[in-house]
Amino acid sequence: MTALVFILAPGCNGQPQAPVLRNEPVYENATEGFRFLTPDGWRQHAKVNVPRGKLEKERLLVQYVRLTGEKGASLDVSMADLPATTDPAHYLAGPSGGVKSWRAKSPVESVQVGDVPAERFLFIGRMDKEEAVKEVVAIRRGERIYFFTAYFAPGDTKAQQQVRRTVESTLWKR
Repeated sequence: MTALVFILAPGCNGQPQAPVLRNEPVYENATEGFRFLTPDGWRQHAKVNVPRGKLEKERLLVQYVRLTGEKGASLDVSMADLPATTDPAHYLAGPSGGVKSWRAKSPVESVQVGDVPAERFLFIGRMDKEEAVKEVVAIRRGERIYFFTAYFAPGDTKAQQQVRRTVESTLWKR
C-alpha cells in the first residue's frame, strides 16, 4: 500500500504535468474550453496539463514547431491570470523566446477569435544576432488571458499565414 501512495503522490502535487505528445490535426483543451486546428506540417513539441486554479505566472499549454523551410518557426499557446489593469503590450514586450525585450512593429489590431474579441500584437527583436518577429494574439476571458505567440523570421509569410489560420480556427466552449 505504501508503494501505491508513493507512485500516486507526484501526480497530486498541483504542478503542471506533461502528457504524451501527439501530432493530431486538432488540439483540444477540455479544462480551458477551447480547441483549434493545428498548423499543417508543424510538430507538437510540448504539451502541459495545467492544474485548475489561479495562476501565479504564465503557463505554457502547448507548443508547435515548424522544422521545414529556411528558418524554423514556433507557436506557443499559453495562459496567465493578469489583472484588468495590466497593459498587454507592455507585458508582451518583456523577455521571451530568447529575446530580452521586444519593440512594437505596428499598432495593436483588434481581431475576433471564434466569437471572442482579441488583440493582435506584432513585435520585432534580435535573436542570436538576427532579427525575429513575435506575433501574439491575446484573448481575455475574465482575469485569464490566453496567448497565441508565434516566433518566425522576418519575411516568413508562410509561417505567419499558417499561424493566423490556426488562431482563426479556435472555437470556445464557454
